[in-house]
Amino acid sequence: MKYRHTLLILLPLIFGCSQNRASAPLIVAFEYAVEFHTMGPTEAWIPIPRSDPFQTITDLHIETDLTYQLVTDTLYGNRMVYINTYLDQPGARLTISFTVTRVEASSVRAQLSARERELYMSSYERVPLDDRFHAIADSIDANGTDFGRGVYNYILEHMTYDKSGEGWGQGDANYACDVGKGNCTDYHSLFNVVVRSQGLPARFHIGFPIPAGKGGVIAGYHCWTEFYINEEWVPLDISEADKNPRREAYYYGRLDERRVDFTVGRDIPLPNGGLGEVVNYFIYPYVKSDQQVTTDYTTRFTFKELS
Repeated sequence: MKYRHTLLILLPLIFGCSQNRASAPLIVAFEYAVEFHTMGPTEAWIPIPRSDPFQTITDLHIETDLTYQLVTDTLYGNRMVYINTYLDQPGARLTISFTVTRVEASSVRAQLSARERELYMSSYERVPLDDRFHAIADSIDANGTDFGRGVYNYILEHMTYDKSGEGWGQGDANYACDVGKGNCTDYHSLFNVVVRSQGLPARFHIGFPIPAGKGGVIAGYHCWTEFYINEEWVPLDISEADKNPRREAYYYGRLDERRVDFTVGRDIPLPNGGLGEVVNYFIYPYVKSDQQVTTDYTTRFTFKELS
C-alpha cells in the first residue's frame, strides 16, 4: 500500500519585515527524491523544509511505500521524515514534494532567549571556540564598519572557493583556517566561530540553490549563515560573494530569493532511533543499514518555477 501524506504548512509571508525588496517573490515546485539500495534493517532520516520570514512552504506531500514518522530534533526544531523498517529488496523510494514561495532576505529584528543565545554561541565538533579564532577576531580591523563586516571581509581576503583535494565540505573551521580554501560550509563555519569568539551568536543554514531557468535538476546543496548583532539577525553569503565579486556588498545583509532553506544548526541530534547520535549538518539523507551508517542510496533534486 502506498502512503501519501499531505502536510499543509501555512505561515504568512512576512513581506513587511524588509523594505525595498529588489525582486518579486519566487514560487517554485520542488521535489526531493530518495532511492534506497540497502537490504535488511534500515533506518533513515530525511529533512523537511519549514516556513520562516522569507519562505512559505505549502502543499507538502510525502509519497512512499514505506511506513514512516514525522519527527523534530530537540535542539533546533528541524523537521524530518524518520523510517525504521526491514527492506527485503533494493529500490524502495521516498519523494518529498512541496511548493516554496521565497523572497529576498534581509536583517530581521529578534529577541533571543537565554537558551537560544547559548545554543548559537556554542562550540561544535568542527567549529571549536579555540584560542586561534579569538586571535583572528582580535586582528580584524573593521575600518569603521561593524565587526561582522570586518570578519566577512577577512574571509573574502583569506579564502578561495576551491573544492579540490580532501577535507573541504565538512564545515571545518580549522581546515578553513589552515588551508584557506573550501566550499560554502567551510566559509561560513569560519565566520561563525570568529564572531562567536566575540560573544555574537551565529547560526548555520543549509538548503538548495534554485538555478537560473524555469526548471531542471539541482546538482547539490548550498549553505549560508546569519549572526546576531544590535538585536537583529543579519544574513550573509560569503562564498557566493567570493564567486561573484560584483555582489560582494549585496551578500552582506541580504540573500537573493533563488534558494530554499531546509535546516538550521550543527551537530544536530537525531530523534527516535538516533538517540545520542548527531549529524554534522543535515541536508542529505542520513541512512543506517544494519546499524551502520551508509551512503548506499541515490538522490535527485528537481524544481519547476511557477511564478
